[in-house]
Amino acid sequence: MVDVALKKLNQYCRKSEYKGWDLYDGLNSKLLSVLPVRHSKFVRLGWIQLIKRSPINLRRILLVPKGYNPKGLALFASGLIVQGDIRNAGKLLSLLDKMSCVKYGRGCWGYNFAWQARAFYVPIGTPNLVTTVFVANAYLDMFEATGDNSYLETARQSCTFILNNLILREDSNTLVFRYVPNAETVVHNAYMLGAALLARTYRYSADPIYLEKSRKAIANAIRALSPEFSWPYGERFHHQFVDNFHTGFNLVALNTWSEATQDRTWDTELAGAYDYWRKTFFLQNGCPRYYSNSTYPIDVHCSAQGIVTCLALRRLNAESINLAKKIAEWTIENMQSTSGAFYYQKTKWFTNKISYIRWSQAWMFYALSQLAAAIGGKQRLK
Repeated sequence: MVDVALKKLNQYCRKSEYKGWDLYDGLNSKLLSVLPVRHSKFVRLGWIQLIKRSPINLRRILLVPKGYNPKGLALFASGLIVQGDIRNAGKLLSLLDKMSCVKYGRGCWGYNFAWQARAFYVPIGTPNLVTTVFVANAYLDMFEATGDNSYLETARQSCTFILNNLILREDSNTLVFRYVPNAETVVHNAYMLGAALLARTYRYSADPIYLEKSRKAIANAIRALSPEFSWPYGERFHHQFVDNFHTGFNLVALNTWSEATQDRTWDTELAGAYDYWRKTFFLQNGCPRYYSNSTYPIDVHCSAQGIVTCLALRRLNAESINLAKKIAEWTIENMQSTSGAFYYQKTKWFTNKISYIRWSQAWMFYALSQLAAAIGGKQRLK
């Protein structure tokens, strides 16, 4: 089932040339660009949410073009590397080379759309921590597959960008990275992903600064862990929810940091948080739950990150691969279309079938590539 689903998805993505719409690309609307209200924070927030939440794809009507998403391209590249398709992965990395945000030097990436958060506005192309991490990880995947040091050097440039532009606060024991330059909001999964990238690059570069800064960031994340081993999304009052895939990011980041540094200081916290996540966020049939206190909406991103998390942390629980298979089987049966693409969400009332190239297709491509390799024993997974 996994191989067939992955083949269909692979054909869909290649036919799409890895381009498509994104969940948050509403501000790319050519119609909005000529309206004077486009400068209003509240109009931008409302516009994004309207397009995001609509079960009908309004993007053609509102003249939102399809495009290359750097994070999506990175996930596709990493999935292709797992499959052993180095040639096509290299083509995607060449595209990413041209998309780096040169204003901040090389080795940093942002989204191919502007976006408005509650706390700040981010112009198109502004580099952010999460996108940069995923792209840099794709370069590290290619370095591990080929031994070509130029890919490692790109990852080091990403670490330089993070350390020079994204440290929000630091003391003798802890550190927090910004999501984007000059922003004050603290999101736990973002700075944990940054710490994991520094640690993974440290493994090959032996730069002690990478180890020092990453360890401080992980120490801060451990302080944010609740007594029941759950993480809130962030520090702000409206970021106190606990959800599935961001918790998965945290778990994979902490595990990556521990594996790369061979520092087992927080293995107890990692095991406790993984146990909490497995028991909280999935139904018996493999259906993912979105929040710690609510199943809906059922989101394909939770499925994909669920598979990735189970595979990354399988050393901690013997049932991990079986859970990954169960999640994949439920998602394939309930959320994959005949075209090979995966639907976005299921709510209590309807299924949102809009195809998103990054949120849905790239993530499921990456997850199913890893699962197929794990089942087939084709390649060692990190």
